[in-house]
Amino acid sequence: MTKATYIVRFDDVCPTMDWDVWDVIEKQMLKLDIKPIVAIIPDNKDGSLIIGDELDSFWGRVRDWQSNGWSIAIHGFQHLYQTKNSGLIKLNNYSEFSGFTYERQREMLEKALKIFESHDIVPNLWVAPAHSFDQVTVSVLFDLGIRIISDGFYFRPVKNMNMIWIPQQIWRFRNFHGGTWTVCHHINGINDNQLEKICSDLNQYRNSISDLDNILKNRRINQINIIDKIFSFIWLNIVKLKRLFNRLKL
Repeated sequence: MTKATYIVRFDDVCPTMDWDVWDVIEKQMLKLDIKPIVAIIPDNKDGSLIIGDELDSFWGRVRDWQSNGWSIAIHGFQHLYQTKNSGLIKLNNYSEFSGFTYERQREMLEKALKIFESHDIVPNLWVAPAHSFDQVTVSVLFDLGIRIISDGFYFRPVKNMNMIWIPQQIWRFRNFHGGTWTVCHHINGINDNQLEKICSDLNQYRNSISDLDNILKNRRINQINIIDKIFSFIWLNIVKLKRLFNRLKL
């Protein structure tokens, strides 16, 4: 049995996402008592994420998730890519935040937080659209009271730039023998087979799935070191090579 620890994360959560698919996944997580990170777009303007009619009870659902101990993340502001800056992670050459001034980024994030606040939601971590944010973003988040980032290609949680980084390195479950791995799912547009795979994986790996609160309470999180940086560099390039290989196959 794997000795790795997994965290489950769902991105692009918004009122117009694919609720038919989500309802199946949510039911499975509630059944298994899995507490994921849900990355919520506070004011979605991305047309590709308008899958259906807006769910009127959306923010009530988010409050229920928060009450159940799920981790609520700020997933940008409007999910609109406005620059070609890859930021700190250097995975994608487009961003909603990277490259803008402190003042502009703070304005966007203050608006995002006010939307959460207006619905009695207290987000406790940051998830950047497209994994793209820069040092300015980190400074703004810190000044606004956010201390946790779900990102980075490390093999364990680390402290860096006055933040706790919970790494996010994979997009489906893999049978590792150590480390802490966040599995990030994007459910909009998936087919029945993909939905079934997500639900079966949640069941298969249940005994190895943890949650953000448990990690923060029971793990000693150390300052980033040279081994973390080397691992991150290698993993980033593995991801990029796999993307290139998949494009060439097409």
